[in-house]
Amino acid sequence: MDLTDCLERVLELRNAPLPRADAAVSTQGGPGYLVLYLSTSEAFWEDRSQANEVWDQFSQDCVGLTEALGGVWGPAESVDLSPVLDRAMQGEAVPALAGLLSNFVPSVSAWRFEDRSVCVGVGQWDTELPVVLVAAAGEL
Repeated sequence: MDLTDCLERVLELRNAPLPRADAAVSTQGGPGYLVLYLSTSEAFWEDRSQANEVWDQFSQDCVGLTEALGGVWGPAESVDLSPVLDRAMQGEAVPALAGLLSNFVPSVSAWRFEDRSVCVGVGQWDTELPVVLVAAAGEL
């Protein structure tokens, strides 16, 4: 992971225009939110032996990014996304970004601003799929 590049990309999320409610959903976001995959590992289809090591490295990268962002925006708030997933599974309405992230990221470090939150976290859609370092902007 290139920390400087990742930091710049996340800082841009603070003021990037969010898609309107009537915008078509894309792979990078949807109505009211943007998602960036800052770093992606290889998939684990054949060999899961390195998965824990990869998770550890991505988690360390996320901590470094969180610290760098904290130097700009102040301390991050830790947000556990498991309650969001639980509410969504029970049919409750949840913010679109929080609902999406809760499917593969257990928790995020977030900064809240007047018009959006910006967050970073590490996740994995399924055990065979890549680990990702993700950044996002929108309503948590």
